[in-house]
Amino acid sequence: MKRSLKVFIAFLTVFVAITSCEKQTEESTPISTTDTSIFSKYIAVGGSLTAGYTNGGLYREGQLSSFPNLIAQQVGVKFDQALFSVEQANGTGYWATTPTNTSLQFDKISDNLAIFTTSPLTLAKYSGSIVNNYGVVGLRVSDVNKAGFGNAKTQGFNPFFERILPVGKEEMSYTDFVKESSATFFVASIGEQDLLSYAISGGKVSMTETSSFAFNIQQLLDALVINKAKGILTNIPNVLDLPYFNFYSFQELAKNVGSTDIYITTGNGIIRTATPNDKILMEAISNVGKVNAVNQKKGLSMAYPLTTEEVLDKDEISIITSRLSDFNGVLKLEAEKRGIVLADLNTIYDQIKSKTYTVNGLKFDNSLFTGGFFSLDGINPTPRGSAVIANEIIKVINENYKNSLKTAIPSLDVTKFEALKIK
Repeated sequence: MKRSLKVFIAFLTVFVAITSCEKQTEESTPISTTDTSIFSKYIAVGGSLTAGYTNGGLYREGQLSSFPNLIAQQVGVKFDQALFSVEQANGTGYWATTPTNTSLQFDKISDNLAIFTTSPLTLAKYSGSIVNNYGVVGLRVSDVNKAGFGNAKTQGFNPFFERILPVGKEEMSYTDFVKESSATFFVASIGEQDLLSYAISGGKVSMTETSSFAFNIQQLLDALVINKAKGILTNIPNVLDLPYFNFYSFQELAKNVGSTDIYITTGNGIIRTATPNDKILMEAISNVGKVNAVNQKKGLSMAYPLTTEEVLDKDEISIITSRLSDFNGVLKLEAEKRGIVLADLNTIYDQIKSKTYTVNGLKFDNSLFTGGFFSLDGINPTPRGSAVIANEIIKVINENYKNSLKTAIPSLDVTKFEALKIK
């Protein structure tokens, strides 16, 4: 399965510098001499970011570069993950690139998969008895207390949760599963998917209500600190700044197809011309100008506009902005109540967007191919991006738990991690 997208020639001049890296493996040697007593049972909780989802898939290499695993390596503690086997290393499959002189060809890697069934999607069961990384792809705060959320016989179950749940515990909620860990230290990053499920659907999937978000996060955090565990909770970055929603503006699209305007359908069913306050989803870009059976070009007339599922209109964007503020307010309040340290992921992402984030001599931005931080799905970080996040959380740990550490946890050299997935 292939797709091509022309990119600027300038990309080719920086290609080697961006992709050069030393790949991380499970054999990486911990380098920390830190007192690890508070990490005697270190776990990670959250969604796609925690799990190591990257380039549009969950696969072994991405799991190994998950930011919680990188932190564990630097601390020098054992950290068990539900890794896909070497024989099924490509997991769900993922996107990779093959550069040519004028374009990037996108290839879907679809061999050595761990997919058991496709309808519904189920994955090869994790056979280990211990797991430290509780990251579940697609997990929302609104899901954490659902009984049967990991039961393949339950409609709307999550296959990524199902594969890590022990046999016989299919009805257990995510919160109860986490509670059984008896953690002494945790990192938690959750809530982004509560916004993304709405945003990626163009506003069609209902968004988590703030009251539900607050109730569920309270239950989850209580489960984490039940044994007085110390921990870090990240806030939620602004999903509207992700490349997935900013790959092309409507003005650029109109120019590319030789039109004055692009026509869209709003969430309220109104057909109108797009404005700078609207966004097109990355997967819908290639639909602009497509000809239908009656020779109409999509998006170029009121008779054949882009659908509401292909765009975020200004009203939907306003809803996301408001709910992001609400959710981050809840996270801050609930973290303070329990003495959990809050890591400001939102500010880090904002610095990446504004091109003011530099580390190890590398300058990051939110461009898809040359920015270094975001992977080919336009939403999740590259392994290098995960290393950036790991470093920022390590910094927060060192600053807030220095009395529990003999020496500071060393940071990672982010240049040694992959920034663009090459086939």
